[in-house]
Amino acid sequence: MPYDPKSIFPDFIVFPSAISTIAIGLWSVQAYKLGEARKRFNVKAPHVQGDPEFERIAHEYQNTSEALGAIIPATFMFSYYISPKCSLLLGGTWLLSKMLNCCSYCCKKEKESDCAKTLHTCLSHISFFALLGGSAFGIGSSLYNRYKL
Repeated sequence: MPYDPKSIFPDFIVFPSAISTIAIGLWSVQAYKLGEARKRFNVKAPHVQGDPEFERIAHEYQNTSEALGAIIPATFMFSYYISPKCSLLLGGTWLLSKMLNCCSYCCKKEKESDCAKTLHTCLSHISFFALLGGSAFGIGSSLYNRYKL
């Protein structure tokens, strides 16, 4: 089916796509920062140990890499089964949390505050588990209604 510029895609596709695009953009910026840190601290790939500042940048990149594999599908499933606007809100909360945490890892040389770290952990986990739980509920409800289990 060819692309029609006059067509309007449904919210359950557009909203999680926006979150996914921004999340992958953040991940790409982190990859660039990691490459720059490798040069600055002379840490050759595939090594991930060296200067503590380099290790913080590498750690945040790894955390984001691991989370993307779960947050993107959870955002799409929640949007489809529960609510596109709520998936945008929850996915946006996760993204904001990751961006704030990334800044504390990558932009500051001093140790991040425990308060900011706790806030990031709470926001990212609550938003992710809300997306995952809502998706599971939506899938379960759909299966129940389909097969009258």
